[in-house]
Amino acid sequence: MNLREAIIKSPTLNPDLVLYAKRIDGQLLPSSEAILLDLTEEEQEMKTHEVANRKCPGFSYCMEIFLIQEMMEDLDGLADKNDIDTRVDRVIHYIEYDA
Repeated sequence: MNLREAIIKSPTLNPDLVLYAKRIDGQLLPSSEAILLDLTEEEQEMKTHEVANRKCPGFSYCMEIFLIQEMMEDLDGLADKNDIDTRVDRVIHYIEYDA
């Protein structure tokens, strides 16, 4: 699964999952390889890079699925809501610069 697919599927996913992705040349891109993790309570207490090192080396923490679901709901209200690539790009931008 890539990051674009994970973001698009987010409304149907378990909100407790956490999204991690591989950077391409230091950036998260729609084509970045992505993985969804169902963390244990112990893992939820760990730092995100420790979880990545243990469960998915080479991947970076992105965001919890419930937060992506909320963003996608908010983006549904925009005029360009039918443009899924714009919504995916906005979520990735948020992950990169604001999360």
